[in-house]
Amino acid sequence: MPKQKLKQLRLPLATTTRSVAVLVIAAVFLIGSLSVPGIVNADQYDQKIRALQEQNAEVQGQVSNLEEQAASYEEAIARLRAEISAIEGMIRDNERKQAEIQNQIDQLQTELERQRAVLGENIKAMYVGGEMSTIEMLATSKDLSEFVDKEAYRSAVQRQIQETMLKIAELQNELGDKQAQVETLLREQRAQRATLDANRAEQARLLAMNQAQQDEYSSRLKANNKKIADLRAQQAIENARLFGGGGGQLGGGGYPWGYAKCLHTGQVGGYCYNYDWSVNGSIWNWSTGGYGFRNCTDWVSWRIRSQGGHVPSGLGNAKTWDDRAPGYGFSVSTTPQAGDAAVSNSGNYGHVMYVETVQGNGSILVSDYNRAGTGKYSTAVLERVGTGIYRNPNNGVNSYLNFVHF
Repeated sequence: MPKQKLKQLRLPLATTTRSVAVLVIAAVFLIGSLSVPGIVNADQYDQKIRALQEQNAEVQGQVSNLEEQAASYEEAIARLRAEISAIEGMIRDNERKQAEIQNQIDQLQTELERQRAVLGENIKAMYVGGEMSTIEMLATSKDLSEFVDKEAYRSAVQRQIQETMLKIAELQNELGDKQAQVETLLREQRAQRATLDANRAEQARLLAMNQAQQDEYSSRLKANNKKIADLRAQQAIENARLFGGGGGQLGGGGYPWGYAKCLHTGQVGGYCYNYDWSVNGSIWNWSTGGYGFRNCTDWVSWRIRSQGGHVPSGLGNAKTWDDRAPGYGFSVSTTPQAGDAAVSNSGNYGHVMYVETVQGNGSILVSDYNRAGTGKYSTAVLERVGTGIYRNPNNGVNSYLNFVHF
């Protein structure tokens, strides 16, 4: 089974889907017109795999949208936290001012009470009998002059105390106004903080819900990938049924990269997910034209090059080799020659094999990699039963092949 990294521009999904559909319809029409018993038509797993891949593309788009939303929620939460922190700082400052004003008011109240006490003590000191009326003061004075002195002193003391008390009262009122302003500001700031707290809680709720949606989509992606891996495994089994074998030899055929490790962990049913075998972190073998390690395309490209031939990059998956090769100057026919690439268009990716020999009776000995999706080396003898039609003698299954002459 093939794999190649294309160097051409990617087509839009809709264009790619239409192209695949045209290829599948054309293949069905061509094979059906041959009317040869037992021939295998288009792979039954193609449509399922394609549908799952389209679902994954849609879900991945939704995940990307959710990630953008999550970023905006996190940004909003960070902004609200900064605003709340600033408001809390102002609240602390105003609470400190409020405490200072209240302390000043308390001190003034104490001073006012003290001044009142001083006034009373002074008057009592002046008049042993307690506070005296003006007539009593006049009656007890030796003369008018003494009376005037006493009255003037008392009035002066009273005036001084009253002025002090008035100043204290005015300052109390001023501080009271300031206190009222601070209290009003505190109420507004606390209400603003409550609003910001509520907004932050809502953003956090949306972020949590967003994360739950992302988790759900991730689960769907994982489930779809599992289904795709299963379908590819079934497709590999079908490919092995067409061309025989299935066990294969690890690292066989002299292929230098036959022991490349699977890039992904958690292989499904012994199959490497997406046929991604890796060498030094790369799944593409640039020395053979950019085909995937341990894939059928890379094996055939390497095998032809090892015999002095040349396989260009850009041929794509196996099923497109016979379509693209003429554009590079190579011929395609239904008559095989040793050293050809035998191309099957069956399946989602098709399959390509190297023609080792052509026998006198028309049978061909082919070699390949990844026939059964295991990335192993295999060989098979296929009997010619018609123009471009070859049968697996082990099970009598027929397949249609085109041959690219490199």
